[in-house]
Amino acid sequence: MTIQILKETPQHLVLHLEDGRVDTVINDEYSKLKYGQYEGNRIFYWKLNEDGVEIAETFDDRIFNCSCINKDGKSETIQIRDEYSNKLCDIIQKKSKQLYIELYKEIYFAKHKTDLLNELMIESYNGRVVAQKDGSFVIDDVFMVNSKGQAFFISSKRSKNPQWSSLCIVVQGSLRSQTIETNVGAIEFDPTLLTIMYKIDYLVSPTVEAISGHINNVFMSQLPNWLQKQVELNVLGKINENASTRRAELGDRNQ
Repeated sequence: MTIQILKETPQHLVLHLEDGRVDTVINDEYSKLKYGQYEGNRIFYWKLNEDGVEIAETFDDRIFNCSCINKDGKSETIQIRDEYSNKLCDIIQKKSKQLYIELYKEIYFAKHKTDLLNELMIESYNGRVVAQKDGSFVIDDVFMVNSKGQAFFISSKRSKNPQWSSLCIVVQGSLRSQTIETNVGAIEFDPTLLTIMYKIDYLVSPTVEAISGHINNVFMSQLPNWLQKQVELNVLGKINENASTRRAELGDRNQ
């Protein structure tokens, strides 16, 4: 197939098709590469022997099979779809291996995020933290940090329909960068994931005040009595009988 670009406007490309008809497509990085350099044919780009990069558009527009050499020296293939097509085509135009590897890792991590993070949680927290398919993490079956970094505690472990209540945990200071090892190399956490990891760390082991030897009151005062006691047992090995954060609650014994 041979297609020519007749005219370019800020919004559209005007195309001259093989059968003589004229058509328009959106003017973006994908269209300019597809109908310019590749004249309407499937987009191919590879340097497999040189640097491990191979990009091949499928028979569906804007869907690509992309390869990279993994840490074992073998070719690993993922599919890069519509929403990344412009970014990928811009990378092809720039012939930038670095940008390609960054995009490849980003998409690889997104596709395997739950399994990768679940393995990390099992190794780091001895199974106390479980990654969920929706991107959230459940800690000890009583705390949760969702995919946006918001923390919650469960209303009751015995209720058939327990509710999650919002829990305020303030991240203090700057977050240090952290990476996770994958089959395609080390991937650096983004700021949201760093915040999630900080809050998970805190919920696994809440701060104990140096002077009083008690768990931080601001944190504890948000929790129901039964959960305060559970946290104290986990962290201090005993229940604080003189805790000032306890409050009268209906059905406290039945939680």
